[in-house]
Amino acid sequence: MDRPSLIFCILSLVISIGLALIAYPFAAIPADKLAAWKTPAESYDLPDMDLGDFGIVSVDDLISYYIENPPAPPSADAAPARAVRFQGC
Repeated sequence: MDRPSLIFCILSLVISIGLALIAYPFAAIPADKLAAWKTPAESYDLPDMDLGDFGIVSVDDLISYYIENPPAPPSADAAPARAVRFQGC
């Protein structure tokens, strides 16, 4: 490599790392808020949800309904579920 190319590469790396170090405190979540987000909440502590045409329903009722009426397994004659693939380049 010639000297100007090497200087450009080093300078762009230094500037990129510097910008990342300056911007990180503004983008980071405070530790106390992160700890609060990781703590599970009781269903009766959550506010009621507005489900549009169904009206306002409590989260406790939604959980109870899901437990009593789980999703039906796919039937034998139904189309297979689309396979989700995560592939690289």
